[in-house]
Amino acid sequence: MKQLLIFILAISVASCGIFKSKDNNEPPAELAKLDNALDIKTLWNTNLSNDDELYSKLIPAYQTGVLFVATTEGEVFAFDVETGKRQWKTKTKKPLSGGVGLGDGQIFVGSRDGDVLALSEENGTVLWQVKVSSEVLTPPQIASDTLIVRTVDGKIFALAHDSGTRLWVYERDMPLLTLHGTSTPIVKQDFVLAGLDNGKLAALDVATGKLFWEVPIAIPKGRSQLERMVDIDADPILDGDTVFVSSYQGRTVAIDMTAVRIAWEREVSSHTGMATDLDALYLSDLKGHVWAFDRYTGSSLWRQEGLQARKLTAPVSMDDYVVVGDLEGYLHWIRKSDGQVAARYRIGGKDHFNVAPIVVDEKLIAYNSDGKLAVLRIEE
Repeated sequence: MKQLLIFILAISVASCGIFKSKDNNEPPAELAKLDNALDIKTLWNTNLSNDDELYSKLIPAYQTGVLFVATTEGEVFAFDVETGKRQWKTKTKKPLSGGVGLGDGQIFVGSRDGDVLALSEENGTVLWQVKVSSEVLTPPQIASDTLIVRTVDGKIFALAHDSGTRLWVYERDMPLLTLHGTSTPIVKQDFVLAGLDNGKLAALDVATGKLFWEVPIAIPKGRSQLERMVDIDADPILDGDTVFVSSYQGRTVAIDMTAVRIAWEREVSSHTGMATDLDALYLSDLKGHVWAFDRYTGSSLWRQEGLQARKLTAPVSMDDYVVVGDLEGYLHWIRKSDGQVAARYRIGGKDHFNVAPIVVDEKLIAYNSDGKLAVLRIEE
């Protein structure tokens, strides 16, 4: 009964405009006229069958020249990233919502019905499938022989990567009201880092699921359940000995992993995500502003406010720019040096981006909610 109530409330919150609303109180900022400073070329594109209004994380994945993409209609594709030639296609007959994970010659996807599937990276053959407790909204992650799966009811499952056999389950009590989403766990050698719906970052033993430590990223405040929501839905980033974490209605922090202490913090929130490079942390906040912070001190470098209320994806770092997608299908290239928008490009149609683009070998791979997949490059 509690899980049902959480689900109903989460859907209610989504319909009220946290994700997408026909009755949005704040209209998206109009885009100023822009003369592109970059020559952006489409190398290839294709249309896949997709109908994603619930903002799942069907993030494409790349491995050795091959791009793997899943759709909400249950199809999984492998494309040659240079030419766009399809290498194989598999129909899983599952409503896919989380993927694609990669590891040990396999790709992994999850469904709205709680299915986890492993497919052959070589030909797309389904190797195994198992059930977990609820919807899977993020790509399953592999470490050694263990597959880590996060479910929307707050559980973290460890499965044997070669069979799907359940090894352990970690769970904490869920808040009464949560966003309809989860962050992707980070899996490194002997530990798992997971952002939880209660606003904490947890470190688990990958072999046993035992809790090593928890760090509160946000403390619930306010009287109503809506005001007290502090989900960590933005994917944490582990970069060297530092993990960067941001929560909804909370803060963004850098945690020194060697001492398990907060190195710096800022009262800026995100539920979409972040990106890093050698100098900075980039973040799309709840208002649709894009920030750059000094990655070592947390001091502000710049803030781009011209995309307010455009429901931005997480930024992705690409050469001298960060790129974000928006609710009308535009991609925006923002200069790292000063935060100014240098270029704008639409891959086709007006459908929003659920997930940030990815960068592969100086190519930008963008995938929108309607199934438009495009591989782009900046021409010199």
